[in-house]
Amino acid sequence: MKATSLDPATHGLKPGPMTHACRFSPLDPQLSAIVEAMRAHGAPPPFSGTPQEARARMHRAVMAGRANTAMPDIGSFEDAAATANGLTVPVRIYRPREAMHPLPTVLFFHGGGFVLGSIELTDDIGRKLCRDLRAVVVSVEYRLAPEHPFPAAHNDALAAATWVLDHVHELGGDADRIAIAGESAGANLAASTALSLRDRGVTLAAQLLVVPGVDLGRDVARIAASGRDYPMLNANDLADIARLYIGHAPQLARAFPASPLHAESLAGAAPAVIVVAGHDPLRDEGLAYAGRLQSQGVPVQVLDFPDMFHPFFGFFAKSDAARCANDAACEAFSTLLRPAGAASPPDNPPQETP
Repeated sequence: MKATSLDPATHGLKPGPMTHACRFSPLDPQLSAIVEAMRAHGAPPPFSGTPQEARARMHRAVMAGRANTAMPDIGSFEDAAATANGLTVPVRIYRPREAMHPLPTVLFFHGGGFVLGSIELTDDIGRKLCRDLRAVVVSVEYRLAPEHPFPAAHNDALAAATWVLDHVHELGGDADRIAIAGESAGANLAASTALSLRDRGVTLAAQLLVVPGVDLGRDVARIAASGRDYPMLNANDLADIARLYIGHAPQLARAFPASPLHAESLAGAAPAVIVVAGHDPLRDEGLAYAGRLQSQGVPVQVLDFPDMFHPFFGFFAKSDAARCANDAACEAFSTLLRPAGAASPPDNPPQETP
């Protein structure tokens, strides 16, 4: 596969109503307070120590942050096993309240640098997607590195997608409205899975890529040399991710499927909503991916939130601005999932469950 890059100053994007020119803005005050509190307590880098220690720290932090916080209200959820391609992948299936069937069906991949995260730690995101999209959401527990390095996560993602395609009617879904979504490393898996399905002749309704990490061959030294303060994900963290996930085969970092940005062609990929954040070192590659999609005829909406940091999508209960950004992403994605000619659904009722 040939490597492709775009000028990071322009990203090849044509101006449009969902493409914003503003690049830098102060970090949202509520998110800034969280960052300052973490630094005051001497929080270690996210991937420091053994993978087991890093996962345990993340689990404690997420569960502590979730305590006494209302979770988005949905109809039901269940854990299941997605079996396809000779693999069995744990999944969690969310269904909304009072929705008309058949429903859109969205496959979701969590973030965490391919090393951290789980369906349990992103249970709040899965629920919010289910509620806001009025869709069946299938959240995927793919294998983590370094115990399971590339291509294990990609293979699991493709197996889970194949299972959803084969069982969409049993899930209560609409075969014409199957979509894929992911955050950070999960957006990498969503993008690579969407392209792999395209190569098999499968057309998805849409893809939602939130702060996508689509270039494992990125120039980490350039990011470090910029001198910018990227809270929650910095150049050293990106180097750790590449080392832990694909360090055994670095030559694959600038090739598909490890790095969707370097796929030979993106033509025919699913229509995309791509969400980037101003205080995120992955912003440039997210915009570069959007630019390549757009240049090859794929409909793209870019939502650029200059006051957000990398993991803002999961901070909707901690920051008003993060919640508004999450809501905007869900609304843009939901538009692609509505039946042709359907009107916008009414606003979601403010029902929450503890």
